[in-house]
Amino acid sequence: MSVAPMAGGDKLNPISKALLLVMCSTLVLLISNPVHMSVIVVCVLIAKERYRARGVMTKGIIGFAATIFLAQVIFNHSGDELASWSALAVTTGGIYDGISIAGKFLSLIMMSWVFVATTTPSELSSALTTAGFPYRYAFLPALSMRFVPVFRFELATVRDAQVTRGMRLDKSLRGIVRSARYTTTPMLMTAMSKVNFLAASMAGRGFGMHERRTQLKPLRMTAFDLAFTAFSAAMVVLAYFVTSCPTLQVV
Repeated sequence: MSVAPMAGGDKLNPISKALLLVMCSTLVLLISNPVHMSVIVVCVLIAKERYRARGVMTKGIIGFAATIFLAQVIFNHSGDELASWSALAVTTGGIYDGISIAGKFLSLIMMSWVFVATTTPSELSSALTTAGFPYRYAFLPALSMRFVPVFRFELATVRDAQVTRGMRLDKSLRGIVRSARYTTTPMLMTAMSKVNFLAASMAGRGFGMHERRTQLKPLRMTAFDLAFTAFSAAMVVLAYFVTSCPTLQVV
């Protein structure tokens, strides 16, 4: 996953962006109207392209969302029937629930990608430490973000090694299962060894010995950050009431 911050996203304090992510995620989970959900998905896709947020398995995530939608259309028979072919019946409830569930899944994943693409691990840990969080815990999300590209690199290395040894990685269900079986364990073992090296390095540098840690570039919440967070909270609350108002329900 790309973690390089893009222009336009680095003006905000990482805490403000994290709060915005939490508020938008809560709004997505509360919305059930398929039309409103479709609008949110379009907005999230625009933001994803704007900040060039790329995930480790972009095509797989989109394919899984499409699978969720098709599963709801095939197996959910609630609502009015729109069409039927033999044992297959397409209903309004299946389409609406498919759009709602798949939209929630896509929105939550892609909003997380946008947050990672506009925030570096060092900025996040510095902002949390400056805000008063114990630096032992403030470094946890930063370390998690740093290991995303490490896991991606290790996975690619293990897959290349397995292909060199003659393992076929086709796109069938059997090939996917075989690929996960023979690549996940070596990848995790290699990545965990890097985690152990990192833990030993941090212990050797005395990480955690002192209660407080100085910051080279402390990131404090500014008036603009506070105003942006308050405005975002107001907009999210307004969007929730607009989408939940019965007179504004499109479907």
